[in-house]
Amino acid sequence: MLSLKSLMPLISLISLSSLLSIFSLISLLSLSCYLMPILTLTLEEMMSAWRLRAFPEAVNDGCVITRCDGIDLDAHLQARMQAWYDALLRDATLDMLAPVDISADVEVDILSDGTGWFTLPDEAVRLVSLMMPGWSAPALIIPDATLPGASLQLSGRQRSDHRVPVAVVDGRTVRVCSPPPTTRKSLRPLSCLAILDTPGLYRLHSRALSTIPLLL
Repeated sequence: MLSLKSLMPLISLISLSSLLSIFSLISLLSLSCYLMPILTLTLEEMMSAWRLRAFPEAVNDGCVITRCDGIDLDAHLQARMQAWYDALLRDATLDMLAPVDISADVEVDILSDGTGWFTLPDEAVRLVSLMMPGWSAPALIIPDATLPGASLQLSGRQRSDHRVPVAVVDGRTVRVCSPPPTTRKSLRPLSCLAILDTPGLYRLHSRALSTIPLLL
């Protein structure tokens, strides 16, 4: 006759297997959040996504509605869509967006005071990450030169060095405090991620589509 004591190793093995299965399922569910697709849509594709989500499903109640006042519904919808997308690029959290690595188009000029600077491409709306050679971590991004802390980077005694780097965005110019010590006149970043607004293209994370407002 089997005793409870003799069954304990088997029970423990089953319990461990069940726990591993549960943790594996949780990990897969968590990972799926990050594997949701990044979308690059044309104007026609974005308008189609908006039509699908912005208008409630029609109810067949036997009524026929006809408008004769000449309102261009597509133009109205496109204007609403563009305003939504512009606000998304400017204000949304990064998990709603699709940052693009623009490091191939960026060259950081090294200044005589040890800091660096570069100009963002015209399509760049937001700088979200900057990593230079010799840094152990990406720079802290200060998105506006008028924000607290930005003025400290103008002082040779108070500005950050390459061990705790900071990048201050002032319009299209980015001041880097500070690049690693080098004798070169310029350095290319290892990575430089930005949110781009390219005419005719709409880059976003698929979860951002869930924020399209319902138009009644």
